[in-house]
Amino acid sequence: MKQKSFRFCMLVGAVALLSIAIFYFTTYMVRVSVALDNNDLEPFIERSVRGLWLCFGAQALLIGLLYLLVAFKPHTVSREVILLLGLGQLVEVVLLLVVADSKLVASLLAVASVFVLCGALMWPKKLPRPAESPV
Repeated sequence: MKQKSFRFCMLVGAVALLSIAIFYFTTYMVRVSVALDNNDLEPFIERSVRGLWLCFGAQALLIGLLYLLVAFKPHTVSREVILLLGLGQLVEVVLLLVVADSKLVASLLAVASVFVLCGALMWPKKLPRPAESPV
């Protein structure tokens, strides 16, 4: 039961982060790129916004894929790394709510973070190595 709960929590976190990645990439193509092209911003600021937007999308994609991997092979990554990533997402939630006022992405990140942190609490014990056969 604990193993299934762990897997469910990690899968919810992975799906939430992959949804965020899709949101960032599609919003970039549809709205952000057009908005930046139609503004009279300094080139440095325009390129920085583009880079950061795509960086957040790539970060969500990679961490979502990592959570997906951990759901099926828990000991490929250490528990501490998963805890740090989950706590980092909580920081992102606060920043998105305070600075960007983005309720949708902040809610998805909060869901991902809470489920990942709960999954880290249910981290499965490492299975013993199979006995080597004398040959």
